[in-house]
Amino acid sequence: MSRFEKRVVLVLALLIIVLSALEAMAPKPTDWSPSFSQNHRKPYGGQLVYERLKDLFPNVRSVHDPVAIVADDAASAEKADGPINLIYVNSSFALDKLDTERLLGLAAGGDHVLIAADRIDGQLADTLHLRMDRKNWLVGQDTSDIRFIGEQRIAEGVFRYARGFPGAYFTRFDTSRTRVLAVDGASHPVLLHMRWGQGRIVLCSAPLAFSNYNLLKNRNVGFMAGALSLLPPNPVLWDEYYKAARTEASTPLRYILSQPALRWAWYLTLGLVLLFMIVHARRQQRAIPIVAPPRNATRELMHTVGRLYWHKGDHAGLARKMIAYFKEDVRSRTYMRTFGYDEATIAHLATKTGLSREDLTGRLTAIQRREEALHLSETDLLALNTELHEFRQLI
Repeated sequence: MSRFEKRVVLVLALLIIVLSALEAMAPKPTDWSPSFSQNHRKPYGGQLVYERLKDLFPNVRSVHDPVAIVADDAASAEKADGPINLIYVNSSFALDKLDTERLLGLAAGGDHVLIAADRIDGQLADTLHLRMDRKNWLVGQDTSDIRFIGEQRIAEGVFRYARGFPGAYFTRFDTSRTRVLAVDGASHPVLLHMRWGQGRIVLCSAPLAFSNYNLLKNRNVGFMAGALSLLPPNPVLWDEYYKAARTEASTPLRYILSQPALRWAWYLTLGLVLLFMIVHARRQQRAIPIVAPPRNATRELMHTVGRLYWHKGDHAGLARKMIAYFKEDVRSRTYMRTFGYDEATIAHLATKTGLSREDLTGRLTAIQRREEALHLSETDLLALNTELHEFRQLI
């Protein structure tokens, strides 16, 4: 990595740190999403509600398992501790056939169940003959008034709710075993008290009433306390399994992604790493220098000697030098021990070159004649050079 690239990486790292710090110090908007979890202090969380339950009931603990498992544990505990109360608060609540049977089995055996949800579906709603609707479908229509009814009202007055209140209510229920204890401003039922075997089931269509925000707002705590007063002073199991934001396995990456500042820093870092990989994916190496081939000193010497003989006019001597060099070259390239003008040489070269013996005999005879000549003309020397070049091409 060059010095410039190191500086770029350093600047980007500092930029990530500065942006993360600015994001972390920026004021965070209030999270109004409902979770009803005991682990959340946001307005529609349930931490404060869970803590205040300990003021009303002798023993309160949270459960993180489905109804079927909770029912098995509760059945074992009841032998020693007696009946219990189960509280389910969520935006929606739907159980399958097995969980419905186990939950209603607990109620039939003497336990009390409180379910607060603005949508109750599935097998549980079918078994209890429930149907629900809501009135606040449009933005701005998010307020609701709730009051208790009956000859002996649990609490007096009207409890007013706002801030995204869906205004759900019950449109159908089993009137033979159910009492309506609270209605909204349009006299729609919002709180039901149902007999089921030896136990009771309390149904509420206003789960936001059981949240941190409405626990602290005005006198709305009165409605929550009134609904909880329908449960006997038995140990309470607070459900965390069916929450929309139930706690999952805690890992460093999950925490990073849960924090806006760290999440953006993580994404920016991954993007820069990916960009760095793409830019530097090509092979990095030094330029390969061009190496000149080694000089052939023997060839240069022969050229020098040839020019010397040429200028002196000793064509016969130059021819003998050329032939001697040719014979040594042919001998080394054709793997012969000696080069002569005999039958053994002709037979060996015929195999290597593919020429006939007669052709080879003529070529070698011409070369031998010029080698033994005392005087050669310039024309004979040029003809000899051509013949030697052609012979080399055949080998």
